[in-house]
Amino acid sequence: RGSIVHVPARMRPVFQPSAEDWPYLRRLMWTIVAAATILVLWRAADLLLLVFGSILASVMYRSAARLLQRIGAHNAKVALGIGILLVLACFALMGWLLGVQFGAEIGQILGNLPGTLKQIEQSMSTSPVGRAIVQAVHAAAGGGTIANHLGALMLGGGQILINALIILVGGMFIAADPQPYLRAMVLLTPPKGRPAMEHAIGEVSTALRLWLKEKVIGMALMGVLISFGLWLSGLQAWAALGLLGGLGEFVPYVGPTLAMIPAIALAAVAGGGVLWHTVVAYTIIRLIEAYLLTPYLNRKVISIPPALTLFVILGVGAVFGIYGVFFAGALLVVTFVGIRELYLRDTLGEDLDGLPKETKD
Repeated sequence: RGSIVHVPARMRPVFQPSAEDWPYLRRLMWTIVAAATILVLWRAADLLLLVFGSILASVMYRSAARLLQRIGAHNAKVALGIGILLVLACFALMGWLLGVQFGAEIGQILGNLPGTLKQIEQSMSTSPVGRAIVQAVHAAAGGGTIANHLGALMLGGGQILINALIILVGGMFIAADPQPYLRAMVLLTPPKGRPAMEHAIGEVSTALRLWLKEKVIGMALMGVLISFGLWLSGLQAWAALGLLGGLGEFVPYVGPTLAMIPAIALAAVAGGGVLWHTVVAYTIIRLIEAYLLTPYLNRKVISIPPALTLFVILGVGAVFGIYGVFFAGALLVVTFVGIRELYLRDTLGEDLDGLPKETKD
């Protein structure tokens, strides 16, 4: 009674870590959790893009409602309902233009495009310089012909429509009551950082709204300019090509380049001076965009370096595929503003300019 039983050292629990091992094990556990989270996010990349697209759609709906409230709609719910209908009507109008008004012309352009590009490749391959250009393009595209790569981009139209429907419907639910989602993001932040998170969310929301406004204005103006330039160049399908060019402006650099290929191909087949007129028209239009339109619109939103925009679009396309390219511009805006507000301004204490003051009210 009262005796102490001594356990030999070799009989102590083998898997009982010592006190100095616990910090390392905790770091290892968090590393495993972080790696598992990254793996889950990687596998659910398509779902995350749909979620982000729904957030973008909700910003569109609420921006339309905000505009209606400015012009006299006093009831917020009524303004939001009308705003949603207006946005859906705009998408329906674009669908009607693509499918009915210019559907035959666009279908003929895209249907004949692979054969047209093959003819251009064959004609260019007859000269040493042209052969070098074709080989360089093949190398940049990863082998194969340009027509095959463009044909691959045209596949999956049905899936794109389904994803678009999911985004539009999901955006309605978020726009109807965004507060639970915003409150959840704030509550997941440590208490000391919650004011900074609330401010960052407000800045990101404002930046997305202004970015969408800039895109709508830019797409409309560029569509008109491209249509007018191609009409002067003598192309028959100038209206359809202008519509494609305007829609292509949604994805900076990549979209306008892809939308320009059908026009150049048709101009090359038409022969005569049409090709050179088309090239000159696009050159003048791009100069107007680079030196007049883009600087003016960027002053109203945020100025992001062009090289950063291009490389982010290519990187997002490499990670998320072709669907990621559509949202690359918006993702860049969110990331750019988030890093500026949460890291540079709040963490490092840098005094940086935010959004233009005249556009924040």
